Amino acid sequence: MREKKGEITDMVRVGRTISQEWERQESESERFAARKKQKQLKVVKLLLIVAVLGVIVAIVVFEISGWLDRREKVEAARNTPQPTVSVIDEDNSGVTARMKEYVAVLEQDFADLSYKVNRAVVPSGKNREIHVFLDGYDFYIKFNIDRGTAVSAEDADRMIRYVKEKNITPQYIDVRIEGKGYYK
Repeated sequence: MREKKGEITDMVRVGRTISQEWERQESESERFAARKKQKQLKVVKLLLIVAVLGVIVAIVVFEISGWLDRREKVEAARNTPQPTVSVIDEDNSGVTARMKEYVAVLEQDFADLSYKVNRAVVPSGKNREIHVFLDGYDFYIKFNIDRGTAVSAEDADRMIRYVKEKNITPQYIDVRIEGKGYYK
């Protein structure tokens, strides 16, 4: 390629040799590589920052959910009904919170049916059974805590009316089986 007089190409400048031009190109490629490396470092730093922020967000979310779970448990414990009558455990193994809640709700269900619970007993060797004594009655009623309190109280009410109507003085009434009532 021919050049016009007075024009200088980018490759060769006045006063430079070919070796100087090679050095200049090598230094430009080194600068290019350095810039590329700096961009890669920026990307890596950005990814690290995003990862750290992600971990922080995950920890915060985990802590908040744990706090909410603990708060819900505390609220549930506060809102759990407590019996107003004594709950006696014949084994002295401790009355569970579930049994206490069952007796408390059963008290309310009996109050709705115009009965007053006197006391409740967890019999020896039984972990799902409760004997309930009502004011004004000489017998007790056997309940299974796996059954609903309202249905059990209604079954007990039917049995109480039945034994009154027939002038029967039972030792106990058993309403542990749904829809059935027994007495002894």
